[in-house]
This record gives sequence, structure tokens and C-alpha cells, in this order.
Amino acid sequence: MREILLTGTRRLFRALAVCTLLCLTTLWSVDSLDLLAGIAAGYLTGLIWYGVMFGRLWRSADMTVSQAKRQVVVGAVLRLLLLGAVLWAAIQVSFHQFLAVVTGFGIVYVLGLVVLMLSNRA
Repeated sequence: MREILLTGTRRLFRALAVCTLLCLTTLWSVDSLDLLAGIAAGYLTGLIWYGVMFGRLWRSADMTVSQAKRQVVVGAVLRLLLLGAVLWAAIQVSFHQFLAVVTGFGIVYVLGLVVLMLSNRA
């Protein structure tokens, strides 16, 4: 499992580098580089989201079924609280920053799912 996670993480970071370059050039062309901080916050939130999820799944592999279910539920609640806190802070700054954070999180989330699907396919 460690090999799958390590390979998937490398693929995710490569894809994120390409998406970051695309976002940077797009924001530069419309003269809105200040939104790059929101996208970075969304990236960080998404990476923490996956880190917590993988960590809890890793720990639940050696547990009983009821303990594993409880571990997964607690992890889901913690991830949703994290996402809510970050999105609340972003909306307090401005609506455009909120959209940038949501976009950054969405990029990481979708890329993470694509990488997981491709790693399971092979």
C-alpha cells in the first residue's frame, strides 16, 4: 500500500505543478495574481484532506470492523470541519478569494480522485 500511495503522491504533485502553471498564467493574463494565495490555500486544504484520509485508512487496516468504521466516521467529520473552517475564513476575506480557495481545493480533490482511479486500473 505504501508503494501505491507514494506513486500516487508523486503523480498528484506532477499534475498539481502543471495546474499551478496554468492557473498562474491565467491569473497573470487577467492581472489577478492576488488570487494565487487563495488557490494555494485550497491546495493546502486539499492535501491535508487527503493526508488525514489516507492516515486514518492506514490505521484502520489493523482494526476490527467496528473500530475501523468509527475511525472512518471521525476522519470524515474532522475533514468536513477543516473544509468548513477554511471556506469560512476565505469568505470573510472576499468572495473572489473564496472562489479561488474552492477552485484550488477542487483541483486537488479531482486530481487526487483521478490519480487513485488510474492507480487502481493498472
